[in-house]
Amino acid sequence: MKPNRNPNLRKVIPYLRVVRLIFILLITALTFQWARVINPFIQPADTFNYAFTGMVVAIGLVLIESQIQNAFPQELVVGLFGMICGLMTSALIQIALPQSLPKEQEQVIRLGLHLFLGYFGITMALRYAHRFDFSATKFLTRSEDRLYGAKILDTSVLVDGRILEIAEAGFMGGLVLIPSFVINEMQTLSDSEDYLKRSKGRRGLDISKRLQHSSRCEVEIYAEDFPNLIGVDKKILALAKKYDCTLVTMDFNLGKVAEIEEVPIMNINQLAQSLKTVVLPGEDLTVQIIREGKEANQGVGYLDDGTMVVVENARRLMGKHLEVAVISVLQTSAGRMIFTRLKDLEARTEKSA
Repeated sequence: MKPNRNPNLRKVIPYLRVVRLIFILLITALTFQWARVINPFIQPADTFNYAFTGMVVAIGLVLIESQIQNAFPQELVVGLFGMICGLMTSALIQIALPQSLPKEQEQVIRLGLHLFLGYFGITMALRYAHRFDFSATKFLTRSEDRLYGAKILDTSVLVDGRILEIAEAGFMGGLVLIPSFVINEMQTLSDSEDYLKRSKGRRGLDISKRLQHSSRCEVEIYAEDFPNLIGVDKKILALAKKYDCTLVTMDFNLGKVAEIEEVPIMNINQLAQSLKTVVLPGEDLTVQIIREGKEANQGVGYLDDGTMVVVENARRLMGKHLEVAVISVLQTSAGRMIFTRLKDLEARTEKSA
C-alpha cells in the first residue's frame, strides 16, 4: 500500500527543520541580549535563565506551528477572525473593570481574559470553519494535499444509505470525498422513468446532503473530472490512485478491480457480515419460524441482524417462537446460514439415548 501523503512534501520538511532551528537559536540569542540591555547589572546566571526561558517559548511556538502546518487558508483565516472576536470581547469586558483594583491584580485579570477569550474564539471558529464556503475566492482554495488518504464514496454506497449510520457512529473519520461524477450518476438515476432507479437516485442524493451536514465527518463534493475516461468506475479508480485514497464501495466487481489495481477498499457488505451475531455449535437461540425450508420438514427464521436460521422438523410450527440448538454454521457468498434443531427434540433424543 502506498503512503497516504503527498510525496512532494518530503522536499519541504528538511528546509522547515532548518528554519525552525534558526528561529529557536535566534530567539534564545535575542532573549540573552535583551536581558543584558534591560538590566546591565544582571548576574550571568540570571541571563542564562532568561535565555533558557526564551528558548522554551520558541520551542513551544515551533510545536504549535508544526501542528498547523497542514492547515488550509480557510481554517487559518476563520481561526484568526475568531481570535480577533475573542480579543475584542475581552477588551469590552475590561472596560467595565473597577478602577480600584490593585495594579498587580488588574494585570492578572486582563491577561487571563485575553488568553481565555482569545483561545475560546479560535476554538469555536475552527470548530465550524468547514461550514464556511470560500470556493469563489482563489486565495482560500484548499490545497490538494488534503486529499491524500481521504475516503471516496461510490454510487452503490450512497444509494444503499447505511454509510450515513456508519458515519454518525464515528467510523468515517477524516476527509470523505463524493466526486461530482458520482453526483451526476445519481442525478441521472433520479431522472429515470423506472421507479426503482428513480427511488435509488433520490435516496443517494438525500444521503449525500445529509452526510454534508454530519458533525462526525468532513464531507466534500470534489469537482475534478476525468474526461478522457469513460464510466464512473474508471474515473473513481483514477481519482483514488491519484491521491492514494481508500475506496468505500458495495460493488463486488469494482472491489475486485480495485484490488487488482492496488487501490485500498472498504466494502460495506463485508463490514455488515463481520458485525453479524457469532454463534457456535451447541449454543441456544430463540427464533420465530417465518416460512418453510427447501428440505422436508424444515422451517426458516431470521435473527435480528438478518441471519437465516434453518430449523429441522419445524415446518409444522409456522409463526411460533422456538428454542433451538445450533448444529452448524455455513458461510456463503450470500451471507451466513445457521442450521439448528428443536431444543425439545434434542432433549428427547438425549433422554432416549
